[in-house]
Amino acid sequence: GAFMTKESLIYVAFTVDALNTFVSFPLFVVKGRKWALENIAAKEDNIPPSEADRPAFKQLWELFMVAYEGYFGFTVSTLACIYKVPETIPIFAYSLFALYAYKLYALCVGNLGSKQDEQHKAKVASIAFFFLPCYGGYCALHLMDYLRQ
Repeated sequence: GAFMTKESLIYVAFTVDALNTFVSFPLFVVKGRKWALENIAAKEDNIPPSEADRPAFKQLWELFMVAYEGYFGFTVSTLACIYKVPETIPIFAYSLFALYAYKLYALCVGNLGSKQDEQHKAKVASIAFFFLPCYGGYCALHLMDYLRQ
């Protein structure tokens, strides 16, 4: 049917992405750096919550929050654009595909947590089996349509 268009891949994936951001960003803002440290650090690292009080951690936290605030704003504007101005979908789809390809790369080869940690495995799986196929699938279909013209 008409509801199964290539754009559906973007609407589904980005709406899930946006809902995650709309829940997680306020949690980081309200609960703060100690909560974030306890929930992000791998349990086997045994990092004490007092580490969040170190000046270096506070500076990194502020930098992280500025970046996350920017991502939150990007998410709000992208969500508005894809629903209100569907012609913008290709622009966002290609950038989101690149973003998620890099996220997967960073999670797999970078030193971003224990590879055996369940949270890490879930992040990798959600990117590899949901976000990349949705964004990449849209990009492939869009590119095929573009090349046919």
